[in-house]
Amino acid sequence: MMEYDQEYDDSKIKLWALRVEDNATTWAYETTKDDGPFYCPETFEELIVRKCTDKRDHFAYKSRLSPVATKESELHNDCKNELLEVLRGAFPEGKWEKERDEFPADKNKGYHKVRPDLSGRINKNPVIIEIQTSNISIDKIIHRTEQYSKRGAYILWIIPLESDLGNENFRPRLFERFLHTMFYGRVYYWCRGNGSNLIPVHYGKAERYIEESFWYDEEGNEMSAGGYFKPYLRVKKPVYGSFVDLASDFKTDDRNSFEVENDKLSVPKCKIFMDKNIRWWEKEDKIPAN
Repeated sequence: MMEYDQEYDDSKIKLWALRVEDNATTWAYETTKDDGPFYCPETFEELIVRKCTDKRDHFAYKSRLSPVATKESELHNDCKNELLEVLRGAFPEGKWEKERDEFPADKNKGYHKVRPDLSGRINKNPVIIEIQTSNISIDKIIHRTEQYSKRGAYILWIIPLESDLGNENFRPRLFERFLHTMFYGRVYYWCRGNGSNLIPVHYGKAERYIEESFWYDEEGNEMSAGGYFKPYLRVKKPVYGSFVDLASDFKTDDRNSFEVENDKLSVPKCKIFMDKNIRWWEKEDKIPAN
């Protein structure tokens, strides 16, 4: 499933780009798609030119997105029902429920009313499972996570997919990147029929080749640029870990806060439910600190 990035959460409209053929600066208003391909000098992602009638011509990212449902859907319910059936069978004393309405507000304790997708106990530990099938703001993820942590519960965020993620490079959405940071460099995806088996994915480094170009400056000196590989800033390579069973392969973790330069990805102190696997990706790809 191919989808082009419509998000502008971390970038402004781009009026110019670099042309792949010769790395020349190209303005959107004076070029066409036939002059491409183009790329962004900041993220090194491929750009497409958009000729507009109601606003200025500009460039936009062409990156593939993950096949996440764009709104609450049948996929969301299927995921809840499959997981609930397995969890009730594996933990009959865990009192697993769907959309439990037992988390009322309490002003004195700083509690806001919340309603989790799934909640119960695993080995006596209170666990919350949130199933995210649409774009969500980072503020909402932090709010829900903090509310459950205040109540002593450990949270796991799961993203159901409409189809396989595949092996090609893609551009994770902002909320996916945040969950990747929260869970120490992994995101948990789920597909229909997987039951309680989740697919842990690390966002590995992806690169593009910057074409070499030559030219002469005003004084007749030969100049050159390019001729090397450059990592993308936002486009990533999916690096798969082994399937993990929610009923047996997870542990509780009291996660310390983690600050990054981009405040949107800074993680507060919280309680998370994560897999027991050791890191399966190359050391050159950094993992958010404990």
